[in-house]
Amino acid sequence: MNKTFFKTGGAIAGAVVLLASVTACGSNNSSSPNSGVSSSDNPSASTSASASASAQASEQIAPKAPVKIKYLTYRVGTHASAKLEAEQIKQFNAKYGNEVEVQVEEIPSDSAYEDKLKILAASGDIPDVVMGKNGINDILIKGNLATPFNDYLSQDPEWAKEIGDEALAANTRDGKVWSISDQKQTVGYFYNKEMFEKAGIKPAQTWDEFMSNNEKLKGAGFVPLALMTGENAWTTNLILASIVGTSGEAGNKFMNTLHPSDFNTPEMIDALGKVKTMLEKYTTKDAIGAGYANAANSFCQAKAAIIANGPWMIGDFSDTTKCAAGFDQKVGIAAFPGNGMISSYEVGYMNGGKTQETRDAAEKFIRFKTGLEGQRIALEFGNVVPVSDQVQPSDELKQKYPLLVESIEVGNQSQVHYGSFDSIVYPNVTDAWKLLYPELVFGKSTAEEIAKKLSEIAAKNK
Repeated sequence: MNKTFFKTGGAIAGAVVLLASVTACGSNNSSSPNSGVSSSDNPSASTSASASASAQASEQIAPKAPVKIKYLTYRVGTHASAKLEAEQIKQFNAKYGNEVEVQVEEIPSDSAYEDKLKILAASGDIPDVVMGKNGINDILIKGNLATPFNDYLSQDPEWAKEIGDEALAANTRDGKVWSISDQKQTVGYFYNKEMFEKAGIKPAQTWDEFMSNNEKLKGAGFVPLALMTGENAWTTNLILASIVGTSGEAGNKFMNTLHPSDFNTPEMIDALGKVKTMLEKYTTKDAIGAGYANAANSFCQAKAAIIANGPWMIGDFSDTTKCAAGFDQKVGIAAFPGNGMISSYEVGYMNGGKTQETRDAAEKFIRFKTGLEGQRIALEFGNVVPVSDQVQPSDELKQKYPLLVESIEVGNQSQVHYGSFDSIVYPNVTDAWKLLYPELVFGKSTAEEIAKKLSEIAAKNK
């Protein structure tokens, strides 16, 4: 307030009293400590300051909206890993849902997932989190559609430790870590102990004995093998890979080579010949063209004595919606002839985020799924072998699934290790099996000719 406003002495005297009163009552209402201007002198300034303070308070109170990321998954429905997938997403949402919103799209099968990802990759519109299985990783890397994890791992060495050097190395190319593995694959085969006993056989030590066992099982009235040639020919190719991988130094080297280009080898041709006989004589009538679900059902419903597959299937054996009650008590596990086991790290998850914000959010989701917490969930809910030795099955899990403990022991005792075809070949080779196996079985192509065609298909990637 300006004292010179008052012109007369009486007015001045009254003003002094009034000024003292105003000063005493209004000393805390200045618009700023150094402005020298009272809010009562400038009402508009007071209103502006109040509005600014209110806006700042709103910014501090209002929570930031979670970052939305897209995630496609085939681990749904009756899939062996559906329970672990649902539990991982549930626990991630409980812990990080206020930061990241995972928009899940469910895909009905592995093959449908792969087909859709290839279409999305062609348009450059991939999800923020991608499972790089069956050559999807090659497509994303080639198309410059994924972000390597090197920087994230450098910033979080504890996470890198939880995954382990071997698992990281398995998904490293030219020094770049393109994907993070979520499990270790140790694959042998499951067999029906009752059928084996009635046929008078034990798990074979050699491939000649394996073929002899098939004949004895057939003679006892059983279908020996749960095979399939549709999709990626999974159960059939596990046996094919094992015949090659246990055939000696050359064959083992082949099955441990990323992107082999020459399939014209004695080991490959011999293996194709053996599998041809298995498909012709020792499997179910629907094996040609069948998908994984058909093969799994054949084994679980005691329509076949043997299925090659990993420990994630163990939960199915006690699930009465998939297998007969008590079926889990009839199942044994064995290494392949030659004491061989497919031992490799799953390709795991890739980061397809298009902005820094979505890349960071995708990394948070992937870190949860692949870190110790996610590995424990996968082990307890999906019988998945973790990549870290820090994660061990609980006593409860051991009691519930003793076959899981046995499978880990069999894996530890096996001496010959190699990858699966899905983990080593180019994507177009994976796609070719469903067309080539019928040619082989129906006599349109010999084993030698199939090996030549596989080499020609692989050569298209150069």
